[in-house]
Amino acid sequence: MQISATKNLKYGLTLVEVIMATSIILVFLLALFGTHNLYLKTAFSNGEVVKATALAEEGLEAVRFLRDSSWNTNIEPLFINTDYYLVFDGDGWQITTAHAFIDNRFERKIMFSSVYRDVSGGIVASGGTLDPDTRMVVSSVSWLQANATTTKSISTYIANIFDN
Repeated sequence: MQISATKNLKYGLTLVEVIMATSIILVFLLALFGTHNLYLKTAFSNGEVVKATALAEEGLEAVRFLRDSSWNTNIEPLFINTDYYLVFDGDGWQITTAHAFIDNRFERKIMFSSVYRDVSGGIVASGGTLDPDTRMVVSSVSWLQANATTTKSISTYIANIFDN
């Protein structure tokens, strides 16, 4: 009789084995669920970053449009290192000093900086000669995310290429 009792134990699962297998599966599912939640949180927050980047690029394009229309009227009179805002009034872009929000969420700022060149005509960070027909433009878009302000900025140089 003892032989058949030990023979039966070899082929069945004990309660301890079932609990261990269930625990391993549960840990795996919880890790998978946590990873999925992190993925969703990242995916939803990236939408704002993508929109902010597009708005910053649009800001640089608007400045290029204003430069092409008239450097002397639209770009040259603006103060250096001053925050400006872009407004589309239906007919075209306008630069203003009044705060402008996009979708009541995003604030886009444009700032112009002077450009200096060395004797060979290259742009230098310090020293050199002021180039009155070139400006560095920084387009920044800020928005509130998770009780903190997030900012996306891009920059480029524009020049008075049409001498207008």
